Amino acid sequence: MIRCLIVDDELPARKELRFLLQQLKDIEVIGEAAYGFEAIELNRKLKPDVIFLDIHMPKMSGIEVAEKIIKEGYAPLIIFVTAFEEFAVEAFEVNAIDYLLKPTAKERLEKSIKRVSHMIYETKNISYGKQIENLINTFNTHKQNKVSKISIYSNGKLIPVDPSEIVYATVEERNTLIISTKGIFEFNNTLSQLEEKLNYQNFFRTHKSFLINLDFIEEIVPWFNSTYLIELKNVEEKIPVSRSKIKDFRTIMNIS
Repeated sequence: MIRCLIVDDELPARKELRFLLQQLKDIEVIGEAAYGFEAIELNRKLKPDVIFLDIHMPKMSGIEVAEKIIKEGYAPLIIFVTAFEEFAVEAFEVNAIDYLLKPTAKERLEKSIKRVSHMIYETKNISYGKQIENLINTFNTHKQNKVSKISIYSNGKLIPVDPSEIVYATVEERNTLIISTKGIFEFNNTLSQLEEKLNYQNFFRTHKSFLINLDFIEEIVPWFNSTYLIELKNVEEKIPVSRSKIKDFRTIMNIS
């Protein structure tokens, strides 16, 4: 029996992966974590054979989680879950650590599990920690070379906006608006596409219509039905946290 831990800050993604894994033989999902520090704690406690680890999570990325797990000594096999573009995926393949692209395909998952089974039951006396370290180094190199600006059209001009300058983004009348320290800009794609484009660990989707930069949170105000309103620095509008996001928000903000 291969014991699996799923780590992803998106509940639907965790549910989908759990469902697919439960369709396979000799697989046991022993736990789930929404964020990095939870994953590290569960790894210590449960000692899984394999971790399905999302790369882009708030506060602590999947790469940072892997680094900390290696340093702690017990390093299970790690399968990274990613929405990376093709050139980044090729970098993962080179280092012999498996990956899954979102949305996860059943056939691809089965192939990944076969590889895991081979590594666990047939391959002896191999150090996987070094392989993971190689992957981390590859990712960090890619990350350093990655463009860190988002260019937005405004009045016939391109305005470069750094992700750290974005306070929040919202949807109004089907238009995606970016509210930044430089001003308010209209983004020509959906809020979900902006979220994916940012690939930035300090952003959190509080609601289907709001994506916030956690660094700009000033106050968290309790609201009805055990939800919250968020006050951001120098912003009059209060940002709601939907009920479906409450658990994840409490976890990431360490609200007991």
